[in-house]
Amino acid sequence: MRSRVIYADTYRKRHQRRLFLLAVLIIALGALFVWWHQRNPRPDPQTYPVLGVRLDQTDGVQDFDSLRSSKVSFVYLKATEGSSYFDDNFNTNFNQAAGSRLSIGIYHVFSFETTPQAQAAQFTRQVGQNIGDLPIGIYLSYYTEKKPSTQWLTTQLQTFVTLVQQHYHRQVLLMGSPSILKAVQKVDSQAPRWVVSDKKPTTSSGFWQYTSGARLPNGPHADYRAAVFMGDRAAFLKLSQQIVN
Repeated sequence: MRSRVIYADTYRKRHQRRLFLLAVLIIALGALFVWWHQRNPRPDPQTYPVLGVRLDQTDGVQDFDSLRSSKVSFVYLKATEGSSYFDDNFNTNFNQAAGSRLSIGIYHVFSFETTPQAQAAQFTRQVGQNIGDLPIGIYLSYYTEKKPSTQWLTTQLQTFVTLVQQHYHRQVLLMGSPSILKAVQKVDSQAPRWVVSDKKPTTSSGFWQYTSGARLPNGPHADYRAAVFMGDRAAFLKLSQQIVN
């Protein structure tokens, strides 16, 4: 009888310890979850004073005055993708951003499945003259397991760039991971690059998208694809409405 009491007491203590450890684990995971969603990995604002965000329809319609209050200086809005897709929120966000005194860029997501001619026609048809004041962005990603050859990608992309520049006479901005930007390094080599990486790029110019989802300092309660310009404000202002022949 005595041994049963000792056993029951030992079992109770073990059970209590397990519950305690489980509670600690739940609290720790909760704290980690809150930290992850409230973290602010923004690079040093003294080194990179010009902050911006890249938006598409998954971000919804934005309050651009609120973004500006969060010290955001520019926005890049997704316009088109491939030869048939048009972002549902593009026109609304563009019109509202235009009244916010933010610098505006727009971008096209390049497709491997359709011709550059068809993509350029879709882009110019849907965008019209709403191209903002920053270089026209062209976003690139290896979204299929089979990567296109560097030669094919370079040729197709250069054709698209040429068609867009012939229509708008505006500088372009190539956007993507370090690996895909390296593959197209010969395409309009003088054009700025937008590097998507959680590590500081080796380049000292262009844009650095340092996160694909994080809070802005003192910003809205939402995660953003945030980026900084790799230069000072004077250099950033020189990008505005750069003309190419």
